[in-house]
Amino acid sequence: MADKTEQTTFEKFTFKPETKLTDEELKDRVLYTNLIGGAVVTAWGVAFWDYFTISPVMGDEGWFEEDTKYGGADKLGHLYSTYLWSLGFSSLYEYWGMENDDAMIYGPLTSWIFQGLMEVGDSFSESQGFSYEDMIANTIGAGFYYLREKYPSLKEKVDLRLEYLPNFNNNSSGDIFTKYDSMKYVMAVKFSGFESMNDSFLKYGELQLGYYTRGYENEIDYPQKERIGYVGIGINVSEVLKEMGWLKTSKVFNYYQLPYTYIPFERDFNSNSYIPPYSRGR
Repeated sequence: MADKTEQTTFEKFTFKPETKLTDEELKDRVLYTNLIGGAVVTAWGVAFWDYFTISPVMGDEGWFEEDTKYGGADKLGHLYSTYLWSLGFSSLYEYWGMENDDAMIYGPLTSWIFQGLMEVGDSFSESQGFSYEDMIANTIGAGFYYLREKYPSLKEKVDLRLEYLPNFNNNSSGDIFTKYDSMKYVMAVKFSGFESMNDSFLKYGELQLGYYTRGYENEIDYPQKERIGYVGIGINVSEVLKEMGWLKTSKVFNYYQLPYTYIPFERDFNSNSYIPPYSRGR
């Protein structure tokens, strides 16, 4: 009789089952994942976000107005992070043996609960407060992930990405999750997803819609507050890498926007002025 295969350290760390789990066992794991996630959020909030220092309060944060705290970048941050957590939890559940149809439901549901618990914790924070706008953004992020997985044609055509280019001279004091002066949020329409362009050179291109802010989080490096939207023509980096045979690496760029791989046509909504492509360095 063959010896039992020894699990790797990674497999042990991620609790990979040694035998196929029943549906009941998988649902138990989903429950435990949510409980652990809630505990982590609570511990992090107490340590870094002054949770439980006041009685619950509502926060009126607004959306993308000029006078909001982050100019709306935080709302897209909630949307994108819930979307990305949905991917992470769904992938984890599939790794444990859950069917794809179930994982595409339980993954975003866990992500939504995880982010929602964070919002509940914010209600006990003097510097935060419960924000219904954040909850709506979380719901859109989880819902978009589900729709993208449910309908493969949508997944082939549309990506939601984050561009993050660290500024090591950044004088901001925020944590890594709120460094909005280094972030851009992008929705890309990929030409490779359209049959009429899939067999031509156009499949390496894409149309981008992006939004970002500068100066809301860091007034030293960015003395002027800016809310910038753009339309861009870019290179579908994922498609290029896939064509080269780098299939696993290519998937990363369905979620991360590689800087300087597109030409943006930008407008600052605060000054109502056009910004020439890459005229501002970052």
